[in-house]
Amino acid sequence: MGAWGHEIFEDDTTCDFVYEIAESDDPIQMLSNTFSNALNTKEYLEFDECCAVLVSAATVDTIVNGTHHPSETESFREFVEANKSLPVENLKQSAAKALDKVLGEHSELNELWRENEEDYSKWKNVVLQLKERLG
Repeated sequence: MGAWGHEIFEDDTTCDFVYEIAESDDPIQMLSNTFSNALNTKEYLEFDECCAVLVSAATVDTIVNGTHHPSETESFREFVEANKSLPVENLKQSAAKALDKVLGEHSELNELWRENEEDYSKWKNVVLQLKERLG
């Protein structure tokens, strides 16, 4: 059974995506593609795509705003520290819009969280706060 929690880095899939960004030859392009793919999805945003948006948005937030996210992984902190000068400021708007898609009714992750009446508002609040910082 995988890890699952309302904070961004309490999910195995988000932690896996941190590794993908860290191993990328072009992390800015990867972040940009993640947001573009989510925004261009016409129908249903799958779970993995939602997790990728959350991690990518958190990456932009951390680099631009210096935000520390609860449950950050060591690999995330190392990546951000090594890449804190990446020019990601121009990705803030697309990140915020992609987070809207994650919170939308055609999002698998949002659908799954809505089923958890006890923690849905906590998860949604984490995403809304992230969006606000990027707004």
